[in-house]
Amino acid sequence: MIWLGMFFPNHTCKEEVKMAFNDLITIKKSLKYPQEGDIFVLQPQKDVFYFGKVIKTNLESSDSFIKGMSLIYVYAYSSHDKVIPKSLEEEELLIAPMIVNNQPWVKGYFETVDNVPVSENEKKVEFAFWDVLREECVDIYGHTVSNRPKYCGIYGLGSYGSVGKEVQKAIALKNSH
Repeated sequence: MIWLGMFFPNHTCKEEVKMAFNDLITIKKSLKYPQEGDIFVLQPQKDVFYFGKVIKTNLESSDSFIKGMSLIYVYAYSSHDKVIPKSLEEEELLIAPMIVNNQPWVKGYFETVDNVPVSENEKKVEFAFWDVLREECVDIYGHTVSNRPKYCGIYGLGSYGSVGKEVQKAIALKNSH
């Protein structure tokens, strides 16, 4: 919540402005930092869970917004409960890999349900990011890549808002076919 007095010092009313976010449903808040291999659920619709996995934490980058953050995958598999499928790593990704901070866990939009080491197959997923400033594809470290792989997201720091919007767009696209 934001107090108007913070942005409008002459404003006499301490009226609250709540920023609406409804792309993900709050599940369970946690102050625990994500660990590599953490499998988490997110809930874009009532009683529908999608599974994600923390692939890499504490990213190294010359970009201060990326340094220390985590790389996640969100899989296209959905369920009405939080039981992890045996073949999660074989599922397609719902959205391109994203670099996120720990806010999705802090705010309760991601709930860690298990930890399974990152598989060799998960390490080999080909992806890149579109750097909008340089207008080119880059890897997770910000280095230029020559080709655009199947999964290509936006290069930058994401959080629950960007994950939620991408998930909602992907679900809408999936349901339109």
